[in-house]
Amino acid sequence: MTLKDFEQLVYMKSEIAMLTRRLEKTKGDKFVGDYAKDYSSGYERIITIQGYTITDTKKTGGIYALLEIRKHELEKQLLMAEQYIASIPDSKIRTILTLRFIEGQEWDEVAYNMYKKMTGDSARKCISRFFEKINPDF
Repeated sequence: MTLKDFEQLVYMKSEIAMLTRRLEKTKGDKFVGDYAKDYSSGYERIITIQGYTITDTKKTGGIYALLEIRKHELEKQLLMAEQYIASIPDSKIRTILTLRFIEGQEWDEVAYNMYKKMTGDSARKCISRFFEKINPDF
């Protein structure tokens, strides 16, 4: 994996959360409500409209399947990243990668949570050196 792959992990996690919400909205009958303006009396009057959505499986089935596939692929990539991190022999690198890219912490938070006299820039540089070492064309 490359540093660019790891930088995408935070966005993948938020995309998975968004896809989960969309999947929940797509399946099943949901209660909905809205407001409308009624001018039948000659004056503007606000009325409330309430009801249930009717889920047409022909229309939503394809969308649901597509969202499920995307979510599954993203979860698979997250698992691959976790496995890659677990395979790294250096505990310091594993911890920094986990805090920054899996948990989504800022570099200064990572440095603070390392319990060492480290700055956010030194944590970032440590990871840059690690990826330069494993991929010299970086």
